[in-house]
Amino acid sequence: LVAYASDRLSNVTNLDLSVQPLAAGSHPIRLTQNPADDMNPSFSPDGGQIAFFSSREGGGIYLIPGLGGTERLLVRGGRYPRFSPDGRWIAYSSGTRGYQSESKVFIIPVGGDTLKQVAVDIPWTSEPVWSPDGRRLLVAGAPKTNDLASLDFWLVSPEGGASEKT
Repeated sequence: LVAYASDRLSNVTNLDLSVQPLAAGSHPIRLTQNPADDMNPSFSPDGGQIAFFSSREGGGIYLIPGLGGTERLLVRGGRYPRFSPDGRWIAYSSGTRGYQSESKVFIIPVGGDTLKQVAVDIPWTSEPVWSPDGRRLLVAGAPKTNDLASLDFWLVSPEGGASEKT
């Protein structure tokens, strides 16, 4: 399966999530039908769930079964969700879209509960990606908001500690 956001299956211009089986002749399966935009899908390692950003109700990270079902809000205000390789955590960015506002990276257990900020030593961080072993995250980071010239990639530990500029 491939998960993606598209407005092709809706009668309006908002983005909804679909999954496309890769078998020849297969048809897409529409997962969401909310009037708000749904995007940035991330499969859990076992394919059973998809985390995604939705702009509904002020925006946040939602979970939905991989072949459709009821969506569940995981956390408000998050963007760019990514499952950890073991499927237990979701890393995401907070804040609004763009480099001109504050942004931080957090991890949260898939079941909800307490979130934890990572890369606390980098003032602006966004768009986390897990390493294959789950021991680190790669984040885009900058020493201050609205400073594209200083934007770089950093390796950070979900356990805390100093971040390492790549």
